[in-house]
Amino acid sequence: MKDTLIETSPPTRHRVTACSSAGRLAACIIRPARPRVAPPLVVLHGISRNAGTLARLFAPEAERSGRSLIVPHFPEETWPVFQRPGKAARPDLALMALLDRVATDDPDLAGPVDIFGHSGGAQLAHRLAMLYPHRVAALHLAAAGWYCLPDETMRYPYGLAPGTGAFAAKLVRRTTAALRDFLRIPACIYVGTEDVTRDDALRKTRALDAGQGLHRRARARSYVTAHNAAAEAAGIPPRARLIEMPGCDHDVVRAITQNDLATRVLDARTALI
Repeated sequence: MKDTLIETSPPTRHRVTACSSAGRLAACIIRPARPRVAPPLVVLHGISRNAGTLARLFAPEAERSGRSLIVPHFPEETWPVFQRPGKAARPDLALMALLDRVATDDPDLAGPVDIFGHSGGAQLAHRLAMLYPHRVAALHLAAAGWYCLPDETMRYPYGLAPGTGAFAAKLVRRTTAALRDFLRIPACIYVGTEDVTRDDALRKTRALDAGQGLHRRARARSYVTAHNAAAEAAGIPPRARLIEMPGCDHDVVRAITQNDLATRVLDARTALI
């Protein structure tokens, strides 16, 4: 169905906080003056925790496109680790509770959401979609440091072969059971052509380097290849595509201001549907 416009009041911003067994999580909600009937976009920051900057940079494009934004913030003091669900932290549960709260407050924002994540936010975004594919309409991953590949020959957390520990085994079972639904989600993977530095924030292990590549650009390519191979093996049309941003490194502000990343994300629905 083609997106349609709804008349409403001037653009608004407000803050929502949700509590869950995993902890508290707050977000800025941005509603454009003339919203379209389309899923809201969740914008997930990376380890710089620059939620305010991302809200400011995405807001003009959200207003232009008529898309609502949900921009969570994972403070370091309460969320020292938020990039993936684990025994010590469940950011997935906190984010699900936040989306439930948003939907209760504003039924227009209920239903599956599009998710954008940069770096550590991209790590959380794709793992969240693997666990809860019914809650995700489209996935936009920008420059993740590493991925959980939909590959049952690579050990968890780098793939879906059983790892060590009962909790990890539980996540693998749940992810594997939902894998077909996950592979049906359209996914855009963005990375800069200059994002090839092995900086301090990049996870480096022998298994990860061998299985996914030495830097974020190589790992993005590996992820798209593995994602589409898993879809083809399951008899599902491949839905992951790689978008390389010329001259861009790991700086998300540069990606947005010089490579139109926010515009690409918010305009992608017409190409993905």
